[in-house]
Amino acid sequence: MTPALVERIRAGSRRFLLATLVGIGALCGLAAFVFHALVRAMTSLLIGPALDHAGPARPLLVVATPAAAAFGIALLIRRWAPGAGGANLARVRRAYGQDPGLLDFRSVTATFFLTPVSLGSGAPLGPEGPIVVVASGLAAGIARTLRLPRKVVRGMIPAGTAAGIAAIFNAPITGVVFALEEVLGTAEKGVLGGAIVAAVAAAVVETVLLGGRPVLAAPPSSWSGVRALVGFALLGILAGATSGIAMRAIERLRQRMRVWLPSTAVRAAAGGALIGLLGLLSPRILGVGYGTVGYWLRGGGAAAPAALAFGAKTAGFVIALSCGVIGGTFAPSLFMGAALGAALAHGMRHVFPGAGIDSGAYALAGMGAFFAGVLRCPIAAVLIVVEVTGDYALVLPLMLSVALAMTVSRLVSPRNMVEQQMREEGFVEADSVPDPLSNARAGDVMSRAPIAIASSADVLGAARGVAGTRHHFYPVVDDAGRFAGLVSSDAIDEAVRDGRAEALVSELQTPAPLVAREDEPARDLIARMAAAGVTRCPVVAADGSGRLTGFVSPSDLLEARIRRTRAAETDDAIASGPPAVGAG
Repeated sequence: MTPALVERIRAGSRRFLLATLVGIGALCGLAAFVFHALVRAMTSLLIGPALDHAGPARPLLVVATPAAAAFGIALLIRRWAPGAGGANLARVRRAYGQDPGLLDFRSVTATFFLTPVSLGSGAPLGPEGPIVVVASGLAAGIARTLRLPRKVVRGMIPAGTAAGIAAIFNAPITGVVFALEEVLGTAEKGVLGGAIVAAVAAAVVETVLLGGRPVLAAPPSSWSGVRALVGFALLGILAGATSGIAMRAIERLRQRMRVWLPSTAVRAAAGGALIGLLGLLSPRILGVGYGTVGYWLRGGGAAAPAALAFGAKTAGFVIALSCGVIGGTFAPSLFMGAALGAALAHGMRHVFPGAGIDSGAYALAGMGAFFAGVLRCPIAAVLIVVEVTGDYALVLPLMLSVALAMTVSRLVSPRNMVEQQMREEGFVEADSVPDPLSNARAGDVMSRAPIAIASSADVLGAARGVAGTRHHFYPVVDDAGRFAGLVSSDAIDEAVRDGRAEALVSELQTPAPLVAREDEPARDLIARMAAAGVTRCPVVAADGSGRLTGFVSPSDLLEARIRRTRAAETDDAIASGPPAVGAG
């Protein structure tokens, strides 16, 4: 092709990809709008009537509604879409770092329709994480349908993340920054450009459908000089300590609940019932709770009710995420932060009545501080508060609270919530320079037709079978094809020289110092081989049958690395035509 023709093709691909990103952003905005409508509808059908019931059955209804909903949702997820049961942000991050196929049609659809039922039944969680899953899955699915290169499909995931956050909060800047901090980890130019385009398109759709009103409207807040920063610093420390303790509690309680209640459905039902009991104590904690947050931002409330709501919401948050109740972490983080800030401010008013403390300002700063303590995204934590409320007057105290909260939270819990969830699922993120074998399994790197010797064969037959080959060791299998051990070429030659040609191979075989399974990560296998001091390893089937399926040698590992490196370079070359808004 001539240079002019190549340039025309590239220009066409740039325009096509730009149009695709705009379309994806618009669809994400529409999906967020419908999702919000479903949450409102489910709330009016489920927990709303239970809370409004005036008869003696009210406590039973408030407890039974979230318990029954959580039980039914867990059953549906287990039977129809197991992928939807995982943590939302961890699933998106794994899809970007490991396999975009994790955001499959069933899991995304289940998240879209079942999360409103969970939130509408009173789950003390939020809609944002699930919307990120839906938007990222939608973006990646459209890219796959259009048969775009795998690298571009992968790059659509953070674009969908940014669009989802932008749509649900009407906060395009926060959406882009959150995708950068939580999903990308590094500022890859191509992906960042795509995220910006998708976020703007989603925010435009949200503005058209909802009028662009702030999600949490609040009057202008104020703070009275440098001395007032002491109170915001205290707020940041408290938010960091409590958010860190909450994450540690989730990690430990989740492990214990799996032992105490092995059934996912029973575990979810128990969590729902406990949440209902907490709702009887403080009804405001049930559901998303943006109305209550807005009340605190306007300066309403008192110290005792706000403190009670903070404690109950934190306990419900821990229980929900420990028991498998589905929902997001954004809204409860903002709720808990606002409750903590309001409780602290009202309490300080009693101690310092003439200090002119603005409780709305503390509620606003608490939102950002608790969000940063849970998710460890400091820039997004500041921006989300500013964009969601439209209040820019508290940037300095907000930044102080966020910085202290994140520092203290990290001291209490070294890993944030998403990192904990990914660790529990056994996923380790690749290094900044990806290893070609980072996502490979033993079955991907092994030789699939190893020269195996039957343990029942005699030495002469074994010698004839391996004649002309130059391997140092040969795997031995029994009559059923199960791996039995190793025999060296030296042992076979020595037996022939000693006149033991009729001896059985089983008499010469030795146990293998290391045996791998087909589904074992290649990086783990290499580490085990290094620790054992071996360079070769037999591989058996992943079904536990012990059947020999392959053999790994240094040449196999080298060939696999070269093969996967070439495949990645090919993907890069295919994807090099799109513009900076493409994938990286």
